[in-house]
Amino acid sequence: MELRLAVYTILACLVTEVTLTSISVCINNCGQCKEMLGSYFNGQACAEFCLATDGFFSPDCNNPTTVRNFLKRLH
Repeated sequence: MELRLAVYTILACLVTEVTLTSISVCINNCGQCKEMLGSYFNGQACAEFCLATDGFFSPDCNNPTTVRNFLKRLH
């Protein structure tokens, strides 16, 4: 029983670390897109989406399908 608890604890720590790494990569990608696209890119919405999805989604600034939800028109 104690071994099982130890294994679950280790797995929980690993999953948390992977999730934090994924979120960090995602937010860094949002920052990169903001630098590349400037005022046309909504960086805050991108970062909030990273947090909401635990970093599962990661934008690629060179792929319009991954950044289109964060693009905005300038008037």
